[in-house]
Amino acid sequence: MATTAQQLLQSQKDLILEWTSPNPSPLLRWLYDASVLSHGKYVELLERSSLNALATALETICRDEKSCQMFMDVLRGVQDYYCPQLQAWVRQNCPLNMDKVQKTSPVRVEAQTMTPKTLLSKLFKAKTKQFIVTKDEKDQVIEKQQMEQTPNLKAYLTAHKTKILSQTERLACYSESGGAAFNSHPHIEIRYTDLFITEDREEIDIGQHEYFNEASRRARIYVHQACQRIRPRDLLQPQDPSQRPPKRIKVKGIAGIGKSVIVQKLVHEWALGKILRTFRCVFALRFRELNLIDSPLNLLELLGSRFVHLQDVLRNLLESPGSLLFILDGLDEFQYQLDWKKASGRAIGVETKLPISEMLVELIRGTLLPESTVILTSRPSTHAPKQFFQRCCVVLGFEEKQVREYTSKFYKDSQVAERVSQYIEDNDSLFVLSFIPLYCYIICMALTEFFSVKKGEEDIGQSLAHNPPKTVSEVYYCYLLTTIKHHALKDKADRSTPPAEILSLVKEQMMKLGRLAYENLLKSKIMFDKEDLKKFGLEPQYIHATFLSQILVPIKEEKVEMFSFFHLTLQEHLAAVYSAVSLHKKEDILQALDFWCFGELHSGPELPPLISRGQQHKGLQMFVRFVMGLIRARMEGQLEGLVETSLHEYSKDLPTQLGLWFQSQFRNRKLSHQTMLNLLHCLMELHQHEATSRTALEIKELNLFKMKLSTVDCAAVHYVLQFCPHMLEELNLGYSNIGSRGLSRLGPILHRCKLLFLRYNCLDKNAAILESAVLKSYDCQVKKLFMCGNNLGPDGAMLLWAALEHNATVEELYVDITGITEEGTENIVDCLGKNTALKILTIVGNDIGPTGKKRLKELQHHRPDLRIIGNFADDLGLLQAYLDWVEELRGDANQMESVKNVDALHSVLRGLQVTGTDAKGENATKAKELEDQILQLLEETSPIK
Repeated sequence: MATTAQQLLQSQKDLILEWTSPNPSPLLRWLYDASVLSHGKYVELLERSSLNALATALETICRDEKSCQMFMDVLRGVQDYYCPQLQAWVRQNCPLNMDKVQKTSPVRVEAQTMTPKTLLSKLFKAKTKQFIVTKDEKDQVIEKQQMEQTPNLKAYLTAHKTKILSQTERLACYSESGGAAFNSHPHIEIRYTDLFITEDREEIDIGQHEYFNEASRRARIYVHQACQRIRPRDLLQPQDPSQRPPKRIKVKGIAGIGKSVIVQKLVHEWALGKILRTFRCVFALRFRELNLIDSPLNLLELLGSRFVHLQDVLRNLLESPGSLLFILDGLDEFQYQLDWKKASGRAIGVETKLPISEMLVELIRGTLLPESTVILTSRPSTHAPKQFFQRCCVVLGFEEKQVREYTSKFYKDSQVAERVSQYIEDNDSLFVLSFIPLYCYIICMALTEFFSVKKGEEDIGQSLAHNPPKTVSEVYYCYLLTTIKHHALKDKADRSTPPAEILSLVKEQMMKLGRLAYENLLKSKIMFDKEDLKKFGLEPQYIHATFLSQILVPIKEEKVEMFSFFHLTLQEHLAAVYSAVSLHKKEDILQALDFWCFGELHSGPELPPLISRGQQHKGLQMFVRFVMGLIRARMEGQLEGLVETSLHEYSKDLPTQLGLWFQSQFRNRKLSHQTMLNLLHCLMELHQHEATSRTALEIKELNLFKMKLSTVDCAAVHYVLQFCPHMLEELNLGYSNIGSRGLSRLGPILHRCKLLFLRYNCLDKNAAILESAVLKSYDCQVKKLFMCGNNLGPDGAMLLWAALEHNATVEELYVDITGITEEGTENIVDCLGKNTALKILTIVGNDIGPTGKKRLKELQHHRPDLRIIGNFADDLGLLQAYLDWVEELRGDANQMESVKNVDALHSVLRGLQVTGTDAKGENATKAKELEDQILQLLEETSPIK
């Protein structure tokens, strides 16, 4: 009589548990992928101990025959991860078809003895201590046990995968207290949320903070949806089916964007046997660990020191380099300079001794092991020439739906997750920050105290009670309090402990950490050894992981400790805390701002505290914003516990002096777009009416042309401009990609701008609704409105015509290439025929059809004083302007990358082809030149598909 799979598992499950419990991950994951376990059950099991998880899984599976058969199939697939005894059992009991399992005369082979006092024996009280194999299997089992004692490549690689799984199964959670009820389990299978990755085709401006570069990039790419999204697991897939997989891949992204998490997920999935199965072995190396190598060595020695368990088979593995994947993570953290131009001039092999920096260059360039595959990750500011890579990608963090997904995974309580997610979406500052995964983590930690409060419990402080953080500096302040309270202080503080008491408990350590953060921020230094810490009075054994990540790396039988703030912005924030607490005089604050913002030092013999000659001042935009927010916090008494200076003494006359300082910058300096925007953000973080009002007096016009603005940037612009007592001569936001959400933040001040440039801003019908309200307002002062290159569509156009019917201020309206169709001209005659102020209407590049053109002629008849430019051939100046635009696109790869510009070029072409025959003389020549230039540009560039 045949033995069913259910009967077999029920009789042998205690042994199966014993064999699989040391490494449960492969079995559980494969069971989930085979739909034996539901997603909810899988997540639930991952949160349990290994033995408990497997025991529960088996109890569930053993309830029906089909699940048992599927379990046996899965067990056959993952048997290599487990001991020889299990493999022998699988060969006997898991054929391809479970129906063929027959009862045979068993031979008993002694298995590993179970200790009666183990958890296993408590969970399962079965008396069996043996497993069953037939006679012809007995010799194979013994042979398998003997092979364990001799070098065996398969066994070594299995051990390597098992080690990787144990190292990568948890995501780093720097500030969560163990078992905190509001957080999900940090298992990578639970917490990991996919990231937005695309091809990298642009260079970056290294002169500004990397976060602002990335925010600008997303404003351009994300709004247009003009990019190919790449799943992390597909990084090594060929871009075209006819191509070979790339051998050298560069993945760049700013700090905290998720590069290392992607690496962790890739390696974890490979070790599970789910992806990258063509690679026999994966070597993941972190540059921060490679910093510790200070003498020449060869590749065998390097890999042998990092992967001690593979030492005996490294030569064997390196003989087949095509099956090897090297992942080099965090080039920006490498302390040695890489010389990409230096040629080795000799053959490089696995036994060639080289300085570590040279070895890595040779590996990446392909001089060393050219058949191997290499993935390099780095921040954008670190140089790694594109010519050495077949594929270059950029990580852009989360998309909006992924922020919601991450939030739902962060909190176990779905109601808390929903409230936090909605709060993030409704708040500009948090919404824009949240696309960076580590910022999203910080935000979720900061908001925990506010959205998980139970009835009857108090918030973390009276000053913030019922007021969750809104600005960046407030988020970090709340995050700091949360992490100190839940992680550093443990049972020394509870939810009701006042912030002042919390901060007083850690004041000495905070100030030492702040000084370490500040002085090294000015040096652009992010890695510290024990000696660095001791210089600031910090003993490594007392440093808590809330603030510093300790790295223990075994090198040549020694343990070397390196430290780093877990994120650049935390270093910037702690540096700002130290600065806000250390500067007591308003004169010192103002002089420090001169240095931090402009690098200026006063000529007097004494410099303010924190400032010394020879210090750097680049890339301090986020730091200065933090300082402004913390100065505000200090004036409002929120830094009590860290400061001794009274609130009255510190705040007296300071808002006035800060207002005069900001006013002077706008009055006396020629500010770059980025500096101007950063000062606006500083004012928003400071949030002092007097300071902002004084500054606003000096702003007569604001030109942020081609500054890619996020929603929070628009909020900062609005915050300051609302204090202007006068009409703004010009607001130029052309090519800023603000979108309708950004425009809505600016809505309350748009009516006060005489010249309003909104060209190429990803605006749609919703923007037309908002702009129509502006034009209808009784105090509208707009005289020239530039809406070219947006997607207003026919409905949006009709809204504008209707708004202009009684408008008495707008003299020039430019709606070129805005998606206006014949339908969009239905009310143009009725509405604009009643308007008396409009003098110029430019509507070229729109497919308005014969009826639309007829309506324009009718409008011209009603309004002979209105100059209507409906064809490119109508105006020589317009043709020249578009020629200049095409030339500008040719020289600006970032701008050309936008799919909207490609669409716009085709729209212009269609307009030229339709109206070109009507052009005469010089207009005809210019029209032909423009057509030729556009065709040439389109041939030279490849639009993103």
